[in-house]
Amino acid sequence: MDFFAIVPILVILVYFAVFIAILYLINKWVNKFISLRQEQNDLLREAINKMGNK
Repeated sequence: MDFFAIVPILVILVYFAVFIAILYLINKWVNKFISLRQEQNDLLREAINKMGNK
């Protein structure tokens, strides 16, 4: 097999790896955003409950 026949396969694999890495980072960011939003909602709910008890 010629070296120049392997190059397109390697290029496709690199692009595929970059695409998968970008999707992974987006997924990680979205999950972090959702967890922070949930934590904020919990803190607000707790503050409202404390204000209501006074």
